[in-house]
Amino acid sequence: MNWANRFPLTDDDVNLHVYPSTSKEHANRHFVLIHGFMSWSYSFKRLIPYLNEYGNIMTLDLPGFGLSNRTVRYYYSYEQYTKTVHDVIRANSEDDDEVIAIGHSMGGQIALRLVQWMPEVSKAVLLSSSGNLAKSSLKLRAASTLPFFHHYLSKYVRERDVHHVLQQVISDKRSITDEQIQEYGRPLENDAMYRTLAKFIRQREGDLSRETLHTIKKPVLLLWGENDRIVPVSVGRYLDKELPNSMLHVYSNVGHLLPEEIPEKTSQAIAKFLA
Repeated sequence: MNWANRFPLTDDDVNLHVYPSTSKEHANRHFVLIHGFMSWSYSFKRLIPYLNEYGNIMTLDLPGFGLSNRTVRYYYSYEQYTKTVHDVIRANSEDDDEVIAIGHSMGGQIALRLVQWMPEVSKAVLLSSSGNLAKSSLKLRAASTLPFFHHYLSKYVRERDVHHVLQQVISDKRSITDEQIQEYGRPLENDAMYRTLAKFIRQREGDLSRETLHTIKKPVLLLWGENDRIVPVSVGRYLDKELPNSMLHVYSNVGHLLPEEIPEKTSQAIAKFLA
């Protein structure tokens, strides 16, 4: 048994929600929505009502993030996250169902691994996905083993105002709501998150290599905001160039949070991709 399979989770460890499709026509189609770094499934709240018309939806908070268990024994790697998401898919779909992985930011790397490894997952949609990020430096990985490192992470994160962070990721700053500030800040209040964050820094692999991207033959839709300051459009162009069966669409006046900024356009683009 390898590291990625050593610590299986229970149903109580993962904050999972399933939304049945509002259309009988798409009862056998399943979307699994995978959030980004330091985020959680709340980031898809505005997208779900639109996307639900085109299939069933599964959302989950990756272990260590959001409202999922932060104290569970777990190996915080992309490989293990992919296995966890795959277990959720298997538990909530049938063998002949259509499954589409949708990953935002860091979640895009998990979506790519799902279409690479899992026959059940037929397509992927990447929303402002991570694309060529190396693993943490050796110095940072060594520092993450220090007993006080999680206290440093907590101090670093909590000194940054959530409203200010949202201003960096959303193009139209006037659209930011009090609810968004509260909900994105809620998981950050849990001290246990910073211990798991230290493990994630230490155990996370780098993004998929160019050579590995070349082996992914399944269709991949790339959606990007032109004003994305977190993962710039150049990353989308890189992925579009290296993935054999991809298409890239860039939206003007949109930042990093496509599911929140343009949920209807995002769902329409996904529906067109699947047609």
